[in-house]
Amino acid sequence: MSCRLCGGNTQPMFEKRGIDSRTYAICRCADCTVWQIEPMPTADELKRLYQSEYFRQRSDRGYADYTSEKIYRSVTATLDKNLRDLGFFAWENTLPQPRRLLEVGCAAGHAVNYFAVRGWQTVGIDVAAEMVAAGRALGRNLVCADFLRYDFGRTHFDLITHWATLEHLPEAEQFVRRMRSLLAPGGKIYLSTCNTGYFARRHGKAWRYLNVPEHVFYFNAKSLAQLAQKCDLRVTRAFTYGSGYTTREHAGWFYRLSKSIADRAAKFALSGDMIVIEFTADTEPVPVDAVLALQGS
Repeated sequence: MSCRLCGGNTQPMFEKRGIDSRTYAICRCADCTVWQIEPMPTADELKRLYQSEYFRQRSDRGYADYTSEKIYRSVTATLDKNLRDLGFFAWENTLPQPRRLLEVGCAAGHAVNYFAVRGWQTVGIDVAAEMVAAGRALGRNLVCADFLRYDFGRTHFDLITHWATLEHLPEAEQFVRRMRSLLAPGGKIYLSTCNTGYFARRHGKAWRYLNVPEHVFYFNAKSLAQLAQKCDLRVTRAFTYGSGYTTREHAGWFYRLSKSIADRAAKFALSGDMIVIEFTADTEPVPVDAVLALQGS
């Protein structure tokens, strides 16, 4: 079969049974190296997964009460760490007012609120109606709509963020192209997604982020760089995090030390479970050859 992103040849690696009881093949593209599932579910089939229970029952596939204060603190703590590694705070200081942010895949708008508190003009968009309603009840500027079809008028954004969402989208390339079209001059896109690094390859079908059918694509630095090029964007920063050690509230010192060492090693080697990318459209890129060499194929 042909790769849905680059048109290259794909080869099945293994199969996995999905939450819908169907069996899906996990295929790898020989050219761009992205992993993808076959058959590809429709957008309507996926949309039904992201209502109500996905955000209320803690599992590898969802969250425990996403609207809770505990989840808000966890989301914003991870966001703050990612922004520091992206050099956001220094860049933010160079921007004139008003600074405009669009969050694509906002859920209840935790990240939208983070930027609003910092004085940004913010809007979030998502198809999860219950989450959008919960966020709007908290005073957040959120829209429940299809991002590819929603009319933003003449508004362009200094920053567009897309956290842990691209892996869910059969129309991944169209989403990135639409984000590119909405960037203001000098604007940036910050994106995070599952990374097919060391841990994904080691664990195979048992990898903790191999959730089918809701995760339809699995990227790495190489496939994201090629996707950026197709969409008239450049990769200017890339790093990974997550070593397979999950956070435990009452973990002992040895577990905490092991997790810290493993997390640092995964980040250094660009082999962590999640990858964070900065896309820009009109600045000279940091050379990515060294990044891709670390990532491998």
